[in-house]
Amino acid sequence: MRSEFNPFIESNARRSRLRPREASRGARIAGGLISLLWLVAFCCIVSVGLWTARRNEPLLHYLVVGNGIGLSASGLGWLFDRLGGTRFGPLLKIPLIAPLSVIIGVEIAAYTVGGVPHLIGRSSVDVWLSYGPSFVIAGIACAFAVAATQALRMRASLETQRREAAELRQSETAAHLALLQAQIEPHFLFNTLANVQSLIERDPKRAASMLDSLNRYLRGSLKRTREVASTIKDELELVEALLNIAAIRLGDRLSYTIDVPEPLRQLTLAPLLLQPLVENALLHGIEPSIEGGRIRIVGRLEGDTLTLEVIDTGVGLGQGPKLHGGVGLANVRGRLASLYGERGRVSVAANADATRGVTARLSIPIR
Repeated sequence: MRSEFNPFIESNARRSRLRPREASRGARIAGGLISLLWLVAFCCIVSVGLWTARRNEPLLHYLVVGNGIGLSASGLGWLFDRLGGTRFGPLLKIPLIAPLSVIIGVEIAAYTVGGVPHLIGRSSVDVWLSYGPSFVIAGIACAFAVAATQALRMRASLETQRREAAELRQSETAAHLALLQAQIEPHFLFNTLANVQSLIERDPKRAASMLDSLNRYLRGSLKRTREVASTIKDELELVEALLNIAAIRLGDRLSYTIDVPEPLRQLTLAPLLLQPLVENALLHGIEPSIEGGRIRIVGRLEGDTLTLEVIDTGVGLGQGPKLHGGVGLANVRGRLASLYGERGRVSVAANADATRGVTARLSIPIR
């Protein structure tokens, strides 16, 4: 059954791979036809301009000569590019292409419509001099064409370099974010496992509840480290599992509330920006305090800025370890700088309305 359908699948795959190539080839052909039409129109305009000085002569002769020169110059330019590559610079192309295109264009007209004197082997110096304006115009047109081509190539090269540089910066940023995310590990993991082990015999129910919260936390944490963005709701579920574990471990020494309106929970939030702030509140605020404390998570929208605050009533900045130097906060600052530049901020300060405790504030642009 599988071998019977494989040729059909493979042929479809080949066709799907060929479609971009065919589209690109079609675009190149269409672009070439448009350029050819512009060239013919330009040659006709120049030919008519020259003919107005000698209206007693047939216009057809001028049109054939003019288009013969223009098409010959275009063909010679393409041939030199294919054969010589960069060896034929502008200073070499113009003296070669301009006179050759005039000679070829005149000969084409002499052999096709007639009434035009040949330049090769059958003409005097006076005939050559009569085509002087054609040589001058061809030289000027070639100079403009070569300069325009060089400018377009330089522009295309610069655009390619800019695109490659942008892609490199994007890949470096992605790698940097991945590294920062990998560094954010749940600091309490081993303590939690040790607590579960001690609770299995003394309080199996609490041990099971802790294992369930740990399972939900680890599942959410591993999932989010592989994602570029999640939602505030997902991050709050992760944080709530973390706080459940801590509440079981610390007992009456920890209470917490989450005050984030439901509409805000649907907003996008980069993974693991909020969690380190909660971990710092637990590790540096609540745990060192003999009587424990309370953690409150507040979210609000201020214009086009999302503000998330983690407020604890722990030992505060004066008595606890220096929060600003923590690995978790350093990672948050690094990730904010990579994701939002100067528009993303995190700050840690003592609570203004209490004698102790800390407020960690995360400010993220939503537009």
